[in-house]
Amino acid sequence: MRRNIGKSSRAQSIRSNPEVCAIAKRVDEQITDFKPYMPIILALAQDGMRDRHWEKLSEQLEMDIKPGDNFTLQYCLEELKLEEHIPVLTKEGDKAAKEYQIERALDKMEDEWIGFEFMVDPYKNTKTYRLLGADDVMQQLDEHRVTTQAMQFSAFKGPFEKRIGDWDHKLCIVSEVLDEWLSVQRNWLHLQPIFDSADIMKQLPVEGKKFNSVDRIWRETMEKCYKNPAVLQFADNEGLLLRFREACRVLDQVQKGLSEYLNTKRKAFARFYFLSDDELLQILSQTKDVKAVQPHVKKCF
Repeated sequence: MRRNIGKSSRAQSIRSNPEVCAIAKRVDEQITDFKPYMPIILALAQDGMRDRHWEKLSEQLEMDIKPGDNFTLQYCLEELKLEEHIPVLTKEGDKAAKEYQIERALDKMEDEWIGFEFMVDPYKNTKTYRLLGADDVMQQLDEHRVTTQAMQFSAFKGPFEKRIGDWDHKLCIVSEVLDEWLSVQRNWLHLQPIFDSADIMKQLPVEGKKFNSVDRIWRETMEKCYKNPAVLQFADNEGLLLRFREACRVLDQVQKGLSEYLNTKRKAFARFYFLSDDELLQILSQTKDVKAVQPHVKKCF
């Protein structure tokens, strides 16, 4: 403002008018007189000023400083003499501003999850669902975890330390749930059509029973997700994380048993070594259907 007035006062139209020139000079002097008080305004008018900051100032300056209807600049100068304590005010104001940045960042992250939902899609004719669009969820999780971890190293995290810790824990649980979820889904998608075969169920009753136990959990979980797809509400669940971890462990056992079963078939008939696992499974799961076996015969001989 002062720069604009100085620039305007040098204009020929103003310099040639003594009255206007006097007004410009008077305004410039008023700005000069007011300038020393600007640090007080900037410090006390920070959006981040909270009760804790006013209490800290009151304690440090040994006077009651609290905003209200009568808390004017005139009152601050004439009654409180705050111009004598500008360094203290500036330090607390800067602290409030830095803390406010953390507070706003936390609020912003929470707001970005509102309306963010998992995408589930009916999977073939299984009468259940599969998870889609996980990349978008993982990207936002990664971004928010980086931001949250940076906050944990901030010197101004104090008032929000518990909130930051709780938020980081929530994001960590959701991230771990999603990782295990996708792992279960990969295995389930691979094994479901295999154990959908009555022939395979008869030949691998132990593995079939284990798969069915996971299949039941999968269907229940996906049905719940379909009804309540909000990411944070659904996936911030340590119980769900444990169930997915157990499901992964069981499916690994099923896959191991299946591989051992296929190896015994290859040892019994060496020509089966020319077939992939999927091709061999197609033969073993449709032993009564000659036409289904025929496409693989050429590879064996």
